[in-house]
Amino acid sequence: MGGEVGKAKIAALEAVGEDELFEQIAQGKSVRNIMKEQNIGYKLWAKWLDAKAGRRDRYATAQLEAGHYYAERAVDTAQNTDPSMVNVARLQVDTDKWMASKLNAQYDTRQRDVAINISVNDLHAQAAALLGDVIDGEAVEVDDDDV
Repeated sequence: MGGEVGKAKIAALEAVGEDELFEQIAQGKSVRNIMKEQNIGYKLWAKWLDAKAGRRDRYATAQLEAGHYYAERAVDTAQNTDPSMVNVARLQVDTDKWMASKLNAQYDTRQRDVAINISVNDLHAQAAALLGDVIDGEAVEVDDDDV
């Protein structure tokens, strides 16, 4: 993008105002749609985000709020769907759940694989350290008659 054209497009974003733009994002409007309306690309959007201190953090907050929007919309769609539209509603719910999980990690429900490596030698060494000095001895069997 040429320098003057790019500056003009960033000035147009400034005219709309970050509060308005971030509110639109928080209410579920996609950044792609905002960029299409403003006739800018990702490069200028990123440049605008970085032009003012703290703006990228406010953008991240708006994205977290948008995650709540998509999660609520998924619930509403699932609860209020017409039985004849179940397959369409399922696709909408899955899409909204995916969007919510991408914008807000709290909605990411994927199972996480956990790798655990156990070394018997390490366990033996830990047990020995916990036991400290152990007195060696022999067990003697005692009968009730011996008491």
